[in-house]
Amino acid sequence: MGQATVAWFLSPGFGLACHYRAAHWAVARGRWGRVLALLIERRMIARFGCHVSAQARIGPGVRFPHPLGIVIGEGGFVGSRATIYQGVTLGRRSVEVADYPRLGDGVTLFCGATLLGAVFVPDGGTIGAQRLMLGAAGREAAPGERPPRAAAGLPV
Repeated sequence: MGQATVAWFLSPGFGLACHYRAAHWAVARGRWGRVLALLIERRMIARFGCHVSAQARIGPGVRFPHPLGIVIGEGGFVGSRATIYQGVTLGRRSVEVADYPRLGDGVTLFCGATLLGAVFVPDGGTIGAQRLMLGAAGREAAPGERPPRAAAGLPV
């Protein structure tokens, strides 16, 4: 095996992806599978400082170049070949409404990006560092009624 292959297998990003895949597999296996998934999630938090829910749906080929402080909630959807840098949060905006961000294929989220609520990032999209994107929240907001926007009027 070449040095690049060994480095890839030993990289923290690959370890985080493997932990997520194992937890995602286990959560669908009944009560004891959910217990195993919870233990894997706890190990993920302790080892990488990341919380990626086993119920989140993450496509193949996702990269975590610097897996530190990444949070992906249980309803999050990440397409294939996405790249997620450190400090990224994908979660819901309100406790009452379980709307989570959806990322298309080939999306890049740079460090510190926070996507909350019903935010959709299309295929090949890029979200810059330290961006806060808020989707529609609340029962009065119909899907598509308010498009995702950057906080404080900053460009997306």
